[in-house]
Amino acid sequence: LKSGAEILPKPKWPPGFLALAIDPLFAPALLTVGSSEYQYGFVKEAMELFLTLIKVPNNEEDLAKIIDKAGNFLLDHDDYKNALELYLSAERAYPTQALYYNGSGYCFYKLGNIEEAIRKERRAVELEPDNYLHLNDLGYSLLEAGILEEAENILKKSVSLAPSEYEFARNNLELLYVRKEGPNKRHHRIARKLGSR
Repeated sequence: LKSGAEILPKPKWPPGFLALAIDPLFAPALLTVGSSEYQYGFVKEAMELFLTLIKVPNNEEDLAKIIDKAGNFLLDHDDYKNALELYLSAERAYPTQALYYNGSGYCFYKLGNIEEAIRKERRAVELEPDNYLHLNDLGYSLLEAGILEEAENILKKSVSLAPSEYEFARNNLELLYVRKEGPNKRHHRIARKLGSR
């Protein structure tokens, strides 16, 4: 180097890219790089990375949570169609994992297909009957479909199983009672729809 010449820093890889170059099936890197690609507008490339998560060997620690994080990332961007594609692919690969059915159920709900949302959420509850999150989501979909008696039973069960700080099921149950009272009494009560929906 000539005296006084500026020393340029070595090029720095964005987080996750180097790990993915070393191991193309490293789930945390697939999630990180996929999220980055998506935020830069490369949706197709991001989805290829997210769908590669389904091919990761199932001995990967926290794989279900990582796939769900990818799904939630897409949901946070209101990309329900791509989130649904991810959750349906995960369902096919891991048919006994309730998390994926609940995720696809939420996508169907947001896409306006309440019947399919209920079908998927029922499957999630069949697989994990004491999961208050899945129960709440099923209860809310039943409520929205006007199936009030079953919704009430499901939401009551969610409330009974949920920790005290979890308000969504209680709020959805309150909304259900307001709807059951009908329009004449509705103005007497304020329902806070703060459910996970």
